[in-house]
This record gives sequence, C-alpha cells and structure tokens, in this order.
Amino acid sequence: MGAGRLYGVGLGPGDPELVTVKAARLVERADVIAYHSARHGRSIARSVAEPYLRAGQIEEALVYPVTTETTEHPGGYRGALDEFYAECAARLAAHLDAGRDVVVLCEGDPFFYGSYMHIHKRLSHRYTTEVVPGVTSVSGAAAVLGRPLVERDEVLTVLPGTLPPDELARHLEGADPAAVLKLGRTFGAVREALDSAGRLDEAWYVERATTDRQRVVPLSEVDPESVPYFALAVLPSRVAAVPPPSVAATRQDGHGEVAVVGLGPAGREWTTPEAQAVLAEADDLVGYGPYLDRVPPNPRQRRHPSDNTEEAARAAYALDLAAAGSRVAVVSSGTRVCSRWRARCWRWPPSPGTRTCRCVWCPGSPPPRPWRAGSVRRWGTTTACCPFRTGSSRGTSSPSGSPPPPAPTWSSPSTTRPRAPGPGRWRRPATCFSNTGRRTRRWSSGGT
Repeated sequence: MGAGRLYGVGLGPGDPELVTVKAARLVERADVIAYHSARHGRSIARSVAEPYLRAGQIEEALVYPVTTETTEHPGGYRGALDEFYAECAARLAAHLDAGRDVVVLCEGDPFFYGSYMHIHKRLSHRYTTEVVPGVTSVSGAAAVLGRPLVERDEVLTVLPGTLPPDELARHLEGADPAAVLKLGRTFGAVREALDSAGRLDEAWYVERATTDRQRVVPLSEVDPESVPYFALAVLPSRVAAVPPPSVAATRQDGHGEVAVVGLGPAGREWTTPEAQAVLAEADDLVGYGPYLDRVPPNPRQRRHPSDNTEEAARAAYALDLAAAGSRVAVVSSGTRVCSRWRARCWRWPPSPGTRTCRCVWCPGSPPPRPWRAGSVRRWGTTTACCPFRTGSSRGTSSPSGSPPPPAPTWSSPSTTRPRAPGPGRWRRPATCFSNTGRRTRRWSSGGT
C-alpha cells in the first residue's frame, strides 16, 4: 500500500457556505481529519467543517501547549511551539505511512498566517501534498463592511498586530488600504499605532466576519476588553471613501430629505425592496438603537441611536440633519409609525414595512372584517385598520416573493378597548398567547 496524501484545506472566514466545493469534497472523503485548538478543545475550523464530516473518520485534535500564557520550556514560547509542530507532523506522518489521506482543517487560507504551514514545511518533501486555498479573513471583512478593499493603483498592506506599536505606526502612516490581523490582547497597541499614524478615524473593527456573531464598528469605539483573537482592523480603499456625486451635490445645495422606514417584523427577507432602497441611499440613520442594529452596516453612513421614548427629539434631530443637506432615514420596526412626523415634516416619504400581526395570518385563519390592532404600550390606541382582503395578500408571502416562514406558535396581541355591540364592533374578549408565552387579551369581532 502506498502512502496517503496530505491536504491543507482552507475553510474560509467562518460561514460554512463560504467553504469551496473542492474543500467540501476533500473533507467528506478524507480518512483522517486534523485540526488545531487551544487547551479548551474547541476548534473553529472543525465547527465550520462539521456539515461536511462523515461517520467513521479518524479525528486528530492538535492542541497547542501554549497560546497567550507563559511557558517553562527551555526554548521559551518559540521553542515550545517548534516542538509542538514537530510532534504534530510525526502524528500525521504515521497516518500517511499507513496509506490514509489526511486533511488538515484551516480557518481562512492555509498559507495566510495559517498554522498548517508549519506542518507543510515538515512533511511536504516526504509526501504528496496539496493546498486548497480559502477565503481570507481580510476578504470576508471587506465584504461585510460593504467597501472595496483596494482599487486602481493602491497598494494593500497586511500587518500582524503582534508588531511593536512604533513599527506598526511606521507601516500604517505611509500605507494605502491596510489590514491588521491578530488583535485580541494586542488591540491596545494596534489602536495606539493607528492613532500615532493619524489613521484611527478611518479604521474599522471587524470581529468574526461572515458568522452569526460578527460585529462591525468604528475601531475608535471598541472596548479593548471585548476583543477576541479572531478580529481585525481594516482601513478600506480611500478611493471608495469619496462620496458619490449625487450625495455631494445634495449636501452642497442644502436640500436634504427625511424618509421614515419600516423594517418589518423579522429578518432582512421581510424588509420591503422600497425600504431597502431608501436605507442604501441614506447618509444618516436615526432611530431606536435595537432597530438600527438590524440594518446591515455601511461605512459610508452615520448612525444616531436613541432611546425608544425620545420620538419628538428624534424627529427634530432628523429634520436638523436634513436641513443641513443630508439624506436621513428614520428607522422603525414593523411598519413606520407616523404620528410624530405628520406634524413636523414639510416632506414625508414613508417606506412602509410589514406588521407582525400580518405575518401571524400565514399559518392561521384570517382575522374578522374589519380587524383592529392596538398598541401594547398605549391602551386603546389603534395603530392599523385594514380589511382581510387587503391584508391577506401581504401576510401570505414575503415582500421578496419567497415562501412565508414556518408557522409561528404565537399570535400578536391586540389591546384595543371594547366598543358597543353592533356590526363590525369589537366586544367579545378572547385569550391568546404572545411570543413571550404570557397570556394576553384581545377583542373579537361582534359577529364571531
């Protein structure tokens, strides 16, 4: 039996759907799956590859002897790691000699600051070896930022955050676009270097790019104690930072605009195309903080979060921004709430969203005609009134035309006060459950 083959397989920055077709095929067919981890045993690479693993594969966990802690090894930190990589190579060589194909899983790309390269250097001259490239963290960060990373004749500089602050600052000061990797405990020094180089204001912090835990904020706003190892600083293309001519003209002539945008009740698929278009064109986003968090980050835009009790102040602030020539999107959940804006705006282009209670119609029977939905916070305030024939067409499919989501197990509570009996009047109390599981009351139609 001949020797097995060694594969260094890049899995991308974290989203399992960014694993290449070739990488997925090799992971599925491998006899041995190897991956690096700290002493806690958790491996990001293995979690990304998990959808492609099969039963019966041999797993080799390559556990680092040290990460950020000190070591008593005679050769120090570097000596401890050299010995570790030699032991890893020997373990994998035993599988290769037995004729087993070995895949070493790698976050990002194997040859882009990857641990696999240390095994590759020790084994590639002895065994048939193949490296499968993956999407790098820098590419993933640029994608979630929504900004070109490098354009035209710009030169991209990639730096490790482990460099001394003065050396980092020297590289950054004369660089075009740049990325600084390996943050974590080095974040304070990296921030200091960016400040010294005069580039702190253009730096963006991207954490766990492309995963469901990703975080994108201006680097100057980051708490150093919250920074994990898998985070990087990005200074995008300066060419891309120039405002489009339409935006520049709008600001110069002083004629801004305020648009009130409803995001819909759930994920992005429930945000209407009209609302998405308004959000994409806006210069400033104003709204309740948790609602703004639902809008994908756009480095070109400024965000102005506030408390949910500050509607009047929020309206005045948005109008001040528009008076200065900015395109302002006031962000609301569900559909847009207009009471504060009708009295204050000289121009009011609303972009309606989808109400939670309309989505509830999908799995259940239609509401009576007419129906009435009330505000939970303001007892007796009617916030919508729509006949079934009109509303049902909105509640049975998403705005994008995709099938509706799975049936929820709750219904939207209504708190409209009962009225006198009669056709179409609301008088009979009924019981339903809210999404929190609490029992609430609603008022059924007089005819039901």
